[in-house]
Order: sequence, then structure tokens, then C-alpha cells
Amino acid sequence: MTAVYQAEVHAFDRPSRHARLSLAEAALLIRDRHAAAVLLDLVDPAELEGWWNDKAFPEVTQHQSFPGAGKSGLAIGPTQRLVNEQLVPGLIDYFSYGASCNAALRQTNFVKLCERELNARSVRVGEWGEFPLVSKREYQPIEGGVYSVPPHCDAIHFGREPERWPIAEGYEEGFDQISIFLSVRDSENGARLVMWEYRAGSRPELDELMSEYARSGRIERLEGVPKLVIKGHPGQLNVLNTRAMHAVEQCKTVRQTLGSFAVWHDGQWGMFH
Repeated sequence: MTAVYQAEVHAFDRPSRHARLSLAEAALLIRDRHAAAVLLDLVDPAELEGWWNDKAFPEVTQHQSFPGAGKSGLAIGPTQRLVNEQLVPGLIDYFSYGASCNAALRQTNFVKLCERELNARSVRVGEWGEFPLVSKREYQPIEGGVYSVPPHCDAIHFGREPERWPIAEGYEEGFDQISIFLSVRDSENGARLVMWEYRAGSRPELDELMSEYARSGRIERLEGVPKLVIKGHPGQLNVLNTRAMHAVEQCKTVRQTLGSFAVWHDGQWGMFH
């Protein structure tokens, strides 16, 4: 029997609503742009420590791209940003990490959930290139910052060297990439997720938008477009359209989540981080 959960459904063009949804139904709503975010009441807060402290996860280290964030293991975002002589060794490290850690990560509650309820598999390149499955994430205070993670978006094909990046444009087959993460610990100020209905069309455009924000503290193209501000709570599974530009508000204390990205390819969800 398919599990269903209490859900909050948020969209850019209509008021939020409450529903009872399965994880699979929530993922399809996001994939097809019928919603921007769905929050599912999925884990008893008393059980979150067990999800977070699973020994399959490496320790959390500083994110290479965002000073206000940390992650366990290697992540796709910093790998996508590599160029020239750094790219091939970075890809080797990334795929080697996936090969060495995914067997253990498959035993985590999070991956078992995605395999059971989404029939998700790992994203692969060729026979042996397996993307890492899941990671822990921590968001930290930044002195004087507005966001712990600034406005950005996520796309599996956004490599800075597209001719050498192993996932070509079109992998998504017209469907939006999504993010699935479990809220484990909130910051004391209840830092929220901010989403804008704007999707960067390419890696160069995304780099331009993020550089504009770094220089001026604003992105002109995001001003006036529909926006959502979403406040979840520990124990909720957040399913988001992270092809839309989004940011995490400044955290006053550490905020913890664990999660993956997912793409629809060849009639099935592929998960990775």
C-alpha cells in the first residue's frame, strides 16, 4: 500500500493548499511545474537523530562554492564549476567517491525511502560512473550576510566545460530537476527558503547572475518576478523545483538537512548529489 502524508503544496501562481499526497505524487507535481514546493510530514522529530547520525555519511566539510554551507562527501555543484586541468581529476574524485560510498549510503533511511517510494536509482554514466546518492548539509551564519546560501539554481547539465562534462544538455527530457531533502534541525531564527520563478537557461547565465549578486547584493532579473518564501520544520520532507532560482535565508544558528537531487530520465527517477 502506498504511503500518503500530510502535505503543504506551494505554487508561484496560486495560494498554498493542504493535501494528502504520496512522495511519488509530490515529485511529479514539482517535475511538471504544477507546484514549486511540496512539504510532506514524513519523519517523527524524535527519529531525526538516527537519520542524521548514520555512520554511512562522511563528516560534514566546508562547501567549496558557498561560504555559508557545508556538505558531507563530494557534491556535483563544485565539480560542475571545475575547468581546465582541474576538471578531469575532479571528475575522477567525484566518481571514485560515488563508487566507494554508495553501497553504504544505500543503507541509509533516506535512500531506502527514495528507492521504495520513487523507485529511484543512482544516476550513472556508462557502466561504472555512478553519481553519489545523498549527503548531509549544514547552513551556517555569515557575518552581515542576507543569505546563508545566495540565489542560485541547480541543473545536472550545467558544467562550465560542456564539451567535457559527462551529462549533456537534454538529459532532463524537458522535465525540471528537483531536490528532495529532509529538514533535521532548524536555525533558531527559523531561516526560510526563498524561491523565484526564474530559471537560468545556461551555465554562463547562472554564473552571470551569481556574479551580479556577489558584486551588488541584488539580481535585477529576479526583481518583480513571482516569489515564494517557505518555512518548513524538522521532520518534513521538502520536494522543490530547484531549477528555479532559490536561496536560504541567513541562519543565526546551524541548520541541518540531508537530501538529494532527482531527475526524470528514461521513465525513472535518478538521484544524485
